[in-house]
Amino acid sequence: MKGFKMATSELGSSLKEILTQDFLCCQICMDEFDTPKMLPCLHSYCLKCLSQYVKQTAPDLADAVFLCPTCRQEIQTPPGGLENFPTNFFIISLLDVMRSQKDTTKKCDTCLLDSTESEASSICLDCNNYICKKCAEFHCKTKFTVNHQVVELTDDLSITVLKSKKEPTCQKHENKNLELFCIQCETPVCMKCIAQDHNKHELSEMETAAVERKEKITSGLDGLKEDVEELDKRLTSAVDTMDMIKERKEKIIQALEATEEKLKEEIHNQRLEIQQDFETKCKAEEKQILAEKDTDECKLGILQSTLDFAGKILAHGKDVEILQLHKQISHRFGELKLESVERHHLTNIEHIVPSAQSDETLLGCPLMFKKPQLLLEFSTNTEKDKKDPFLCGVAVSPSTRNIILTDHTNGKLMLYNNQGILIKSLKQLWHNMQPMTVKPFDVAILGKHIALAQYADKQILILDNDFKVQSYCTTAYNCTGITPLQNAEIMITTTVRTIWNKGNGIYKFNLINKNPPTPVLDTETSFKHTLWTEVEMPDYVLGLNNSFVVSDSSKDILHICDMEGNILHTYEGKDEDDPLSEPQGMCKDNHDNIIVADRKNRIHLVSQKGDFIAYLVTEKDGLEKPCAVTLNLDGDLVVTERSSGKVKVFKYQ
Repeated sequence: MKGFKMATSELGSSLKEILTQDFLCCQICMDEFDTPKMLPCLHSYCLKCLSQYVKQTAPDLADAVFLCPTCRQEIQTPPGGLENFPTNFFIISLLDVMRSQKDTTKKCDTCLLDSTESEASSICLDCNNYICKKCAEFHCKTKFTVNHQVVELTDDLSITVLKSKKEPTCQKHENKNLELFCIQCETPVCMKCIAQDHNKHELSEMETAAVERKEKITSGLDGLKEDVEELDKRLTSAVDTMDMIKERKEKIIQALEATEEKLKEEIHNQRLEIQQDFETKCKAEEKQILAEKDTDECKLGILQSTLDFAGKILAHGKDVEILQLHKQISHRFGELKLESVERHHLTNIEHIVPSAQSDETLLGCPLMFKKPQLLLEFSTNTEKDKKDPFLCGVAVSPSTRNIILTDHTNGKLMLYNNQGILIKSLKQLWHNMQPMTVKPFDVAILGKHIALAQYADKQILILDNDFKVQSYCTTAYNCTGITPLQNAEIMITTTVRTIWNKGNGIYKFNLINKNPPTPVLDTETSFKHTLWTEVEMPDYVLGLNNSFVVSDSSKDILHICDMEGNILHTYEGKDEDDPLSEPQGMCKDNHDNIIVADRKNRIHLVSQKGDFIAYLVTEKDGLEKPCAVTLNLDGDLVVTERSSGKVKVFKYQ
């Protein structure tokens, strides 16, 4: 049958498969569209709903900029108001099709003209009339309707039905078909539109223009699909990453909680152990004190009895009676004379019950083992050494973890690994093909370089990790201590061991250049009028955070100073009965607490304010004449012994 087309799916998809109810509903009122207006972002809303929304969000409708309720894109109201947003005829057409699909009991419009009723089986998309099967066959044979498109009514209208519907008419001119496309204005126009507004514009056939625009839309869709795929990958990656972060976070939290519990258990067990030992010592002391107390109480009773008898004789006795008894009384006095005995409970209480420390002093104090744990011990003595060693400098390389040592008396710079195995020992260094004799005192780490204080040659050497001299400068006096400061600076102490102490001082050097850093004396900084009048023998210096410490082995004191050289605090030992003795090398821990060795075979832990915190290691732990100290990368305490040539590493944190 010519012109008769069955409603079989051209694209293999029905409207029900393509469209959802939401697509045909306004997202403001959630009802079917009524006069749908399309925004530049391609979202559509009822004209009435859009007017109310804009009035609430942008009261000045004359020049309103509002946000799309769906995508939040900024939308500029067109000239003339919201009515001039384009009407979405596509949605209107879809609504018509969907409404017709819902009404399944249509009557034949042709039979109704003869006052008869028959059920419609088809629809003419050109006439927009419902017709029965008999009328449909006749409709396709008449001269005027032979080319009309007639499709069967089914429960599932296809995309073909939608595409075949009668084209929309011109909005400006009622019932006028849109026949051509204005290329300049990018809009379909009717014949009246052409005559009135588009007579000089370039026009195109609708089919031709549609093909070109479809190609552009298809190309744009391909690009958008790629963007969608990329965004989908990124979102998937983001979700996967978030899941991974969550999983790792949970694992880390679990590990932290487990570590916390383990540390709590270790601290608890350590507390019990220390407490038990402390209580045992206290009980022993209490027992001894009670025994002494009983003895003293007994003696007190005897003395009091003798005192009473002698008093009564003196008060009431006759001369002859006093003369008769004075020999026995004097003899008894001699027997009962109290011996001058040093009581344990009066002299040793500090050993059993330490004095209370303030909370501020205890902050930053590491939890030490009851007995310091010796982790490593090795000797630096060799058969070639002509003198007893004087290990007065020690540092640990942050890149290699190797231990750098200076032997002052034998003129050696040594490098050991962290297991105490000798790597190299040098008595001569080189700079620009020229030899330089090693006469070292202290050594310090300076970023990626090593700073060496030369005693006899009065030099500061800057070395690389291979002990090659990169730069140096000469000082006025013998260099002893050396330490890095903040802001690319170093500080040294100089010592001339004469009775006049001429040349003893503290100097600051600026480091110019970066590779290698070159020390230059800071002539504007002088501590002559402050520190030099206080310090007699400044052997070592230690840089802290915005301050520094100088050890004075002559006065047995540490001076803690600000960067101008003003003395802020001093440390002279635990107390008057337990003073600091000839302080030696110093280092600092992670809390800027000061660690210093002294000649009484002790390592002191001192706060930045000069308060005694604890003895870290003593002679009882096997320490003998400690000199230089530092912390390795594991936070363990490295100590050199002045004359034995040994290096010992103790557990610190």
